[in-house]
Amino acid sequence: MSALTIKATNSWLILISLTLLSLAVSEWVENPAMMILFVVLAVIIKGRSIVDIFMGLNTAPVVWRRLLLSYVIVVPAIIGAVIVWL
Repeated sequence: MSALTIKATNSWLILISLTLLSLAVSEWVENPAMMILFVVLAVIIKGRSIVDIFMGLNTAPVVWRRLLLSYVIVVPAIIGAVIVWL
C-alpha cells in the first residue's frame, strides 16, 4: 500500500469513529449544549480531514486551503452558537 492509501484509510477510520462517537454522545449526554459542542467539534475535525486528505488541498495554493478550512471551522461554529443561545 502506498503512503497516500494508508493516510486516506486512516482518515476514513477517524471519520467513521467520529460519526459513531457522535451517535453515542447524542444518546448518552443529557446536556444539549455539551452535545452540540461535541458535534460541532467533530464536524470541524471531519471537515479538516476531508479538505486536507480527500480533496487534496494540503498541497493546493494557500489561499484555497485557508478559504475551505475557514469555511469548515466558521460555519459549524456559528450554527452551534446560534443553536446554543436560542
